[in-house]
Amino acid sequence: MTTINWELLINYINGNCNRHDAELVQNWCDEQQENLYLLTYLERRRAELQQPLKQTDIDEQWLRLLSRMFPTGQSITGRANPLKPFWFIGLAASLLLVSALGWFYYKNSLATDQLQIVQTNANTRNRVTLPDGTLVYLAPDSKLTFNGFGGEKREVNLSGEAFFDVKHLVNNPFIIHTEEHLSVTVLGTSFNVFVRKHLNPEVKVATGLVGVTTTGQHTHFLKAGEQLTSNVDSHLVSIKTVVAKDASALQSGTLYFDNCDANEIAQKIERWYSIKVKVLPGAKNARRFSGEMKDNGVAELLKGLSYATGIRYQFEKTNTLLLF
Repeated sequence: MTTINWELLINYINGNCNRHDAELVQNWCDEQQENLYLLTYLERRRAELQQPLKQTDIDEQWLRLLSRMFPTGQSITGRANPLKPFWFIGLAASLLLVSALGWFYYKNSLATDQLQIVQTNANTRNRVTLPDGTLVYLAPDSKLTFNGFGGEKREVNLSGEAFFDVKHLVNNPFIIHTEEHLSVTVLGTSFNVFVRKHLNPEVKVATGLVGVTTTGQHTHFLKAGEQLTSNVDSHLVSIKTVVAKDASALQSGTLYFDNCDANEIAQKIERWYSIKVKVLPGAKNARRFSGEMKDNGVAELLKGLSYATGIRYQFEKTNTLLLF
């Protein structure tokens, strides 16, 4: 079990430690959720360190506070040098101001927070940082619901599409629930989930191992570069190999095409920009396309695709995109 001293922890919060020390702190956070809670708490209190504070019996009261916050046997060890620099005195005194009771209230409130909802419209995307440090990249017309992750499981609800870069916590599985009879369970990995009404749900894995539970409580395990699709009507499941970086398209802001014909190109545009696309007969003779294109807006994307494939395009007054 990783042990760190307080000076190293504060250096990390202030951004003053090297890569090796930063990895030590990150490993320490991964080992116990209590440790991650403490780091988050200290970062939130950091603003108070700017005020000059008197050192009145700091050492004795500091150790008393630590004994309340950490029962015997927890992983963080070490006592700071009595000749503390100013910022360390500030940290100790500011923590004493809120007292151990305030710490425990904060910790427990994470478990009882009301549900938080993040929602995007047809023209927006959003990056969300969850309480555990997990990053979520929401596609247009998507909704994510979550709480403070105070229990043993980290659970969220998703409708729409999102890329998840999940913080690894070995004792706290991360679970995504959907309305389409599909759930995803991981400990720490990155993947994309697509779940929209009346469309086939998909899970694509960028890194790590992902467990996907479908209708009938069947669990399928996917590795990097694999995609699971569940038929919305028959609930039959298919798994195929895909380009791994395609799974992280929402994170990178890049669209990936793998030998796509006009219909497949239309599907990608529909999903990415949340617009209706209609493929007319003339587009069936277009060249297939493999490659990647940075998202600089739908107009720039269409110009590039038209040059590469020969597809022509036009927007109707109803905002439907025609490919021909």
